[in-house]
Amino acid sequence: MRSISKKIVIVSSLLFLCFAEDELKRLRSGFAIQGDDEKMNYILLDYELQDVTINGQTFKKPIIPFGGLNAEEGEPVLPTVTTFYQVAPNKSYNIEVSIQSSEFFENIDIIPHQTWDPVPGEATVPFKRNIDLYTSDEPFPKKQASISQIIVFRDLPVVKVSFTPFRYRPLSRQLEIITSADIDLVETGNIEPVQIPSRRSRAFEPLYESIIVNYNRSISDVNYQKPSILYILPSNSSNLMSNLDILFEWRHKSGYVVNYASTSTIGTSTNAIKNYISNAYNTWTDPPEYVALVGDATGSYLIPTYFENYSSYNGEGDHPYSQLVGNDILPEVILGRLSFSSTTELATIINKTVQYEKNPYIAQNWFHSASMVGDPSSSGISTIITSENIKEMMEFHGYTDVRTIYNSPFPSQMVSDLNAGLTFFNYRGYWGVSGFGNGNINSLSNGFKLPVATIITCGSGSFASGSTPCISEAFVRAGTPTQPKGAVASIGTATLGTHTMFNNVVDMGFYYGIFSDGLETAGSALVRGKLNLYLNYPDNPNNYVNIFTHWNNLFGDPALRMWTDVPKTFTVSHGPTVAVGTNFIDVTVSDYFNMPVVDAYVTILKGDDVIFESAFTDVNGYVSLPISTISTGDVNVTVVKRNYIPYQGQFQIIDQDVNVNAINGGYIVDDDNQGNSAGNENGIVNGGETIELTIPVYNYGTEEAQEVYCKLTSYSELVTFIADSLYIGSIESGMTANIDQPFVFEIQPSAMEKDNLDLRLFVEDINGISWWSEIKLFSAGSLLKANAVIVKDDPVYGNGILDPGETAEIEIELLNDGTVLVNNVTGMLSSNLSSIDIIDDHGYWPVILSDNMSINNTDRFEVSAAEDIIPGTRAELIINLESTSGLSTSVNIPFQIGIKDVNDPLGPDAYGYYAYDSGDILYSNAPYFNWVEIDDRYGGSGTQLLLSDNGDDQDDVTTVDLPFTFKFYGIDYDQISVSSNGWIAMGNTSMQSFRNYHLPGPGGPSPMIAVFWDDLTTTSNGRVYKWYDEENNQFIIEWSRVRTYDNNSLETFQVILRDAQHYFTPTSDGEILIQFADFNNTSTGNFGWGQIHGSYCTVGLEDHTEKVGLEYTFNNDYPVAAMPLQDSTAILFTTRGSNIRQRGDINQDGVLNIIDVLTLVDFVQANNAGSLNPYLADVNADETINFLDMISIVREIMGF
Repeated sequence: MRSISKKIVIVSSLLFLCFAEDELKRLRSGFAIQGDDEKMNYILLDYELQDVTINGQTFKKPIIPFGGLNAEEGEPVLPTVTTFYQVAPNKSYNIEVSIQSSEFFENIDIIPHQTWDPVPGEATVPFKRNIDLYTSDEPFPKKQASISQIIVFRDLPVVKVSFTPFRYRPLSRQLEIITSADIDLVETGNIEPVQIPSRRSRAFEPLYESIIVNYNRSISDVNYQKPSILYILPSNSSNLMSNLDILFEWRHKSGYVVNYASTSTIGTSTNAIKNYISNAYNTWTDPPEYVALVGDATGSYLIPTYFENYSSYNGEGDHPYSQLVGNDILPEVILGRLSFSSTTELATIINKTVQYEKNPYIAQNWFHSASMVGDPSSSGISTIITSENIKEMMEFHGYTDVRTIYNSPFPSQMVSDLNAGLTFFNYRGYWGVSGFGNGNINSLSNGFKLPVATIITCGSGSFASGSTPCISEAFVRAGTPTQPKGAVASIGTATLGTHTMFNNVVDMGFYYGIFSDGLETAGSALVRGKLNLYLNYPDNPNNYVNIFTHWNNLFGDPALRMWTDVPKTFTVSHGPTVAVGTNFIDVTVSDYFNMPVVDAYVTILKGDDVIFESAFTDVNGYVSLPISTISTGDVNVTVVKRNYIPYQGQFQIIDQDVNVNAINGGYIVDDDNQGNSAGNENGIVNGGETIELTIPVYNYGTEEAQEVYCKLTSYSELVTFIADSLYIGSIESGMTANIDQPFVFEIQPSAMEKDNLDLRLFVEDINGISWWSEIKLFSAGSLLKANAVIVKDDPVYGNGILDPGETAEIEIELLNDGTVLVNNVTGMLSSNLSSIDIIDDHGYWPVILSDNMSINNTDRFEVSAAEDIIPGTRAELIINLESTSGLSTSVNIPFQIGIKDVNDPLGPDAYGYYAYDSGDILYSNAPYFNWVEIDDRYGGSGTQLLLSDNGDDQDDVTTVDLPFTFKFYGIDYDQISVSSNGWIAMGNTSMQSFRNYHLPGPGGPSPMIAVFWDDLTTTSNGRVYKWYDEENNQFIIEWSRVRTYDNNSLETFQVILRDAQHYFTPTSDGEILIQFADFNNTSTGNFGWGQIHGSYCTVGLEDHTEKVGLEYTFNNDYPVAAMPLQDSTAILFTTRGSNIRQRGDINQDGVLNIIDVLTLVDFVQANNAGSLNPYLADVNADETINFLDMISIVREIMGF
């Protein structure tokens, strides 16, 4: 009988670009990944068959959310949806589709596609229909899915997958609508790999992490390139070099590989410049991560820009310089422009940049100050809402002085704020910047208290239009080298055709990147702002994502490291001198309180890269850097880290009269089984061997070294010395000694591939003068990694996945990533999840060859999953591996139990919140719709909140006191702010936020509960009520008979906050029940310049950081486990079901024992006085803590 099995690849080649934290969400296009497997699932979330009349004949035109069209003229119009996946760069793929469910419609005439060309005015075109196709009954399209060529985001290869969820038989007039399908990407062979950098970019990593849910950083520094920046200079740059060298030197000292090229050499056209950047990206050892264009788009110092053809404005923009691979908008480099028209302006920009980073003005604390300007007079209240969102974000991250300007007179207030000193200046308004112009900037007196200015509005970044600098250029050019003013960098938007909605998204994304994603440089923050467009509008309506990506540009150095806190100081320790021949230097970095500073970037630089080495400090603030020269002289030491004043110091390499050190790399490893050695005679260090190591030493001095003594040391537990000391005697100047005297040590059998033996040689002469050398030696061995989990369950009904309540055998595919084979490997399996029972914990792999894989198919594990595990729960399997050769290691494997479907709860998020809806009927936590009417017009007892909202930018919010303390994401609150737009925020906020966004993410207040977040109105008798249901210990907010601004649809819904002292949860957070009496999710909106706000509604939670949350729906898209909402539905958000803690474990030590019983007895006898978690104490879950719970613990302990 054959077992059903499925291989779950651990290091998958297909990483799903789903924008979520812990829940594998279904994308807005309808795609999702099934568990840990590579199979995709598509569900058609919504569709419409629209009537279209041509020449008096009526046709049907299918419409679906985010659907595109891939049809020739005359072919049926059937929408296509797309998504993106990360793939292996050297593989080709094909698509296999398995249709799971369909609906069929008869007698349907699908409209043929007429033309891709624009049809002017009232002109008509001949009716087009492919006669051969429409008189055939062959299903169209012939292929339901297609896959693109590989496209690239810096060093991540991805493919675009397109799927048509329709199939049409023209002659029979039958339309099949595919409502669910499984889609596999199948490797079909090897291809020429796409050209991507061989090593990762640390500059791009935060950007990957912000949009790719399963991107993992490498733990090895060798996988990363050095920081790298390229400056493109104008053809007449010879007179600029004295100023540019100041910037280049600083960048290089702080660890960057710095290159520059003049257009006099590479060419003056945009194509020539882009070709040079592209060649650098493709061929350099350290490809540029940042590219700075040094010059104006017009004038004497020319670096040309591009003009888009997406819109009628043909706006300027530098973004195409970053699009080096493919035709997508994802950048391969991070851009900025140092725009100037004179050498003085360039000197000013450079001095601002270098002094801002190296020597920030610290006589005054301006580092927690910012100014948010929002002028609603033309662009609406959303300009203020956006500014308030950024303000709250800053305040959460420690800002104490965020000023706001929302009323006239604008220019004088803006000048006052800028002169006071700001780290960020943000303007959201309209063309003309509310009367604030270049003259105001040139009159500033803010000196070196320079902000990063974001002026994302019409015309603020039109740097290739007109004869005068745009305001963004004026900000960075202002002042002189010695008396600066204005800003250190600025962002502006080209053309007069910008749009408030998209401007807001870029603006919030920029600041979200800085404060939530931790982006350090101005250039990467702008990329994050542009990615925010893609995340919120993935279907690129009317090409606006492309347009606003092109129009927004950075003026200033893209590698500018921005201040977001009061600068701290380093204490850096290193020797003042090292002798010639010393091959390392140790550097220790601590803070003001003498605590180690982790991940400080330390660079040593000598001359023209005679020495150029960099590395990050470890958890002890320590780093050792190699010295690979015997030339004497000064070596610069620079240490940088975000919000620390850079350390700039030196040490010297000096000659000594007597100077004995090891000859770098001249070591001889002997394992030939002669003398004291024992091994496999390959001259390589392997586990279990006894090594004879000969280390030649050389006298670099001018005098004889007398009575030289050497001792070999190691901090590694893998090394046991047999002979660690040698007496050499005298060594004449310029002579080598110790050619045949070995040190002897044993290597532990557990040594694995590339384990550092951490050897150092101590040398001392008769006068007590000593020297140290680092001996770089690594072991060779096996290196086992888990490559795949294969679940073998029921041979007839199994699905290759361990489901709740199921017992199955498990095979683990191990990969040997080392250079030595390993025999007789045994494994002991365990799990971090108590509800996984390991029945057979023993596995065996006879042999695993180097660079090969092996499966324990002759000795499998056997496991069982508890029946009450929520499908989709993620656990870890831990295998302790040993071999007869002495290998001993542990491997952790992520593992998923079951697959979520719509009948399971959503979540958990990273904190532990689940969402149970009223369709999750198999779960005891599932709510049922039980409306609590509090509107006094319909018999309720509530109090009306005086909220008035006419829609669009005429919104309202008020703050109310809570009758009990409510814990939300671990923080206690006594107040909430209630918005007319269907949300509540914990604490007090003045934000009114009518435009809804994804959760978690930028936009809206935080923390927040989005009950029905949409642009709502209270006109037509809509009201908002509050009521404390004291009998049931819950507080209710009801939005009664409000309407959507878009479609005037009726909405009635409520949120119920439950007192955690009476509704117990494992984290003591309060539960949130949301109920919908009238649910009409109709806000489709449009994306014209006179747009009405769309994106349907948002329902979900978000914490105070905007990084953690649980989104139930946005833009009418639902995750797999979320039931589409309608009238009379309910959702319960709770941390129950998260298995964070076990009921009965009163003292939370992970074990049920007599201590828990006694603690509960004391609590009950004291009439429930004292402090313990009531959820843990209520063992029998009857919402009462008494002796029955004590008996339940005893029964659990005794195994009843």
